[in-house]
Amino acid sequence: MTAAPRAGRATPTGLAAIGALGVVFGDIGTSPLYALSAALAPAGSIHSATVYGVTSMVVWSITLVVTVLYVGVLMRFDNDGEGGLLALLAQLRRAHPTARVRTIATGVAILGAAMFLGDSMITPAISVLSAVEGLTTFDSDLGALVVPITVAILVALFVVQRFGTARIGRVFGPIMLAWFGLLAVLGLVAIVRGPDVLVALSPHWIVLLVAEHPWSAFLALGGVVLAITGAEALFADMGHFGRRPVTIAWLAIVFPCLLLAYLGQAAAVLAAGEAGPNSFFLLVPGWATVPVVVLATVATVIASQAVISGAFSAVHQAGRLELIPGVRAVHTSTSARGQVYLPAVNLLLAVAVIGLVVGFQSSSALASAYGIAVTVTLSSTTTLLLLLLRARGSLSVPRVIGIMAILGVLLAFLAANLTKVVTGGWVPLGVGVLLVLVMWTWWRGSRRLAIARRADEPLLADLVDDLVAAPRVPGTTVYLARSIDTAPVALTTILERYRVLSEHVIVLAMRTTTSPFGVEVETRPLAPGVTVVDAGFGYHGRVRVADALAIAAARPDSAFTAEQLEDATYVVSSDSPVADRDSTLPGWQQRLFIGLERVQGSPLDLAQLPARRTVIVGRELRV
Repeated sequence: MTAAPRAGRATPTGLAAIGALGVVFGDIGTSPLYALSAALAPAGSIHSATVYGVTSMVVWSITLVVTVLYVGVLMRFDNDGEGGLLALLAQLRRAHPTARVRTIATGVAILGAAMFLGDSMITPAISVLSAVEGLTTFDSDLGALVVPITVAILVALFVVQRFGTARIGRVFGPIMLAWFGLLAVLGLVAIVRGPDVLVALSPHWIVLLVAEHPWSAFLALGGVVLAITGAEALFADMGHFGRRPVTIAWLAIVFPCLLLAYLGQAAAVLAAGEAGPNSFFLLVPGWATVPVVVLATVATVIASQAVISGAFSAVHQAGRLELIPGVRAVHTSTSARGQVYLPAVNLLLAVAVIGLVVGFQSSSALASAYGIAVTVTLSSTTTLLLLLLRARGSLSVPRVIGIMAILGVLLAFLAANLTKVVTGGWVPLGVGVLLVLVMWTWWRGSRRLAIARRADEPLLADLVDDLVAAPRVPGTTVYLARSIDTAPVALTTILERYRVLSEHVIVLAMRTTTSPFGVEVETRPLAPGVTVVDAGFGYHGRVRVADALAIAAARPDSAFTAEQLEDATYVVSSDSPVADRDSTLPGWQQRLFIGLERVQGSPLDLAQLPARRTVIVGRELRV
């Protein structure tokens, strides 16, 4: 097995922790711009007990969900250093659970991934909008410019995606360090002016709020959950820096700065007697409004960049795990593995994000659409953790009680957010449901197609006599296959129609492994001049046929050389699904799968094959 070196492993822990601020914590770090305002909105009039109760909800939600669940537990369940919901699914598949558990896990992963992509649409819109809205606290007449400025920033952000984030990523960490320092200073100043707000650290205020105003407390949960948006990024992006730097950055910088920011906002709200749509800017002196707005906007752009990059990564991984159709991916860095740009996803996200800004016009209105996707994603990840622990036999009673308690909190967040369906929650819910249907259909259809393919393809072992008897011509031909045991249709077609083969024949079986990166290569001779190569590619890495063949050619016992591969012809078997009345898939799902198959990326792009030396042989298979 070979693998690219992990970027950043040699970086000192302190520098890696600062670097993580820009990539991992952008989303959760900009939540103070809108979270507390949204949480206090259902309360109506401002009373100290209400403010203390809601603030305590925010503080303890961050503590339990982010610090305890994600940093303390989930980040210990990495997959070769990589984290995230799909990394848990890959580990579950490796654990060989029962067919029922495997199906349940895939369904949960599909739900979580779909909602994560829905969240990826809303985060850039609400983050940049909330920052630019700070201009109205300086001059209310600037309100008309908020949406145009936000749209211009977002357009520029999506345009530069094609260039990758390697260069600009170097400055993300220091900028976010300045942002968290600002949060701490502003919050601390407000706390010094109103130190009574420190009582909100006691969770008994939550109990009092629920006892006295149960409905208001329930509705407040819909805003409180906005304070933990981005928690998934701690787990999903840990592979860029490692668990230790991310943990240090959270405990030493992000967590305390967020606590100061939220407590400071609560003190400022009590001093002003109102929360308003932008309670964060109650912390900012009038003379500092413009520079704070500028820094906040830059911070939200960084947060949006992290979410967009996360969407690219999630779609790329989901395609490799056969949860969605594969789309063309451009690897934007030669040194840092896993950095991808997906043109089609970038365009769809840009249209969706800008549409949300124009449609909702303000961050307070958009907050109604936020929360559902976040809570479903967090709940899905927690459920996958429970399934993984069960598959490994590590599900002890204390673990069950602790994780189920936090899962109960997340489900309470979800219930509260369902009350916002009519006022905007239908957006992520509708997108999520659509994506779930697409992903579930693709997964089921792919399994049906695999069954039909196996039924139509003979075993390679049964073709040995034909391979030996076939006349040979100079050259090398590589036949791409999906299994090391069955013959690709392209090979059988050549044998049946032309009865001639190249001097060197390579049957390359490509598969996706449960490891995030690396290329696993095994070879075996099948007949004189015929070699079977089993190539496994990590679900998060680059798929390059040339890499697998180079590894195989370099082995001492290889039947072919690197020089012979330079002019090799590649033959790809392409399967076109057609409807089948006797299929277990309903008619609408068959039609949807056939449509998805047609928009899937070209084999030339997905496997990075040379176009001038590639031949595609097609056939129809019933699904």
